[in-house]
Amino acid sequence: MKFINSDFYEDTGLSRVEIQHLGERFVGYAQVHPEEKKPSKYAGCRYAEARATIDALKYERKLLKNKSDMALDFVKSLECYKDFDPDSSTAKCIYRQLNKRIDKVNQKTDEINAALNDLEKTMMQRTIVTNAIDRKKDKKDKED
Repeated sequence: MKFINSDFYEDTGLSRVEIQHLGERFVGYAQVHPEEKKPSKYAGCRYAEARATIDALKYERKLLKNKSDMALDFVKSLECYKDFDPDSSTAKCIYRQLNKRIDKVNQKTDEINAALNDLEKTMMQRTIVTNAIDRKKDKKDKED
């Protein structure tokens, strides 16, 4: 994946990141939450980049899925022939290649799910940290 550019629009609180992957461009957006006391340009761009990356991974998964489906269709058409022997070494080779393609799709799905979980976790951690800082400031202000 190749980073193209990023923008943060202060007036709207919108972050926009553009990346390129497999010859396609993907754009991710992040909007400042209305209740956010300290909007962070860095955090917004990080979230937008994560969303663009997830879109790129979904596109890559779609390409892998298409290849896998074509191989599956081919294997099904081979199985229709009466001379096809599923126990032959050639058939086992074909099934092995089909399973490799299916495994690649499953791995990409796992990668997408991990990226989604990481994004959610990062957003939660930021909320926890900013709330803790706010509580600490409030406590310090009450003491003064």
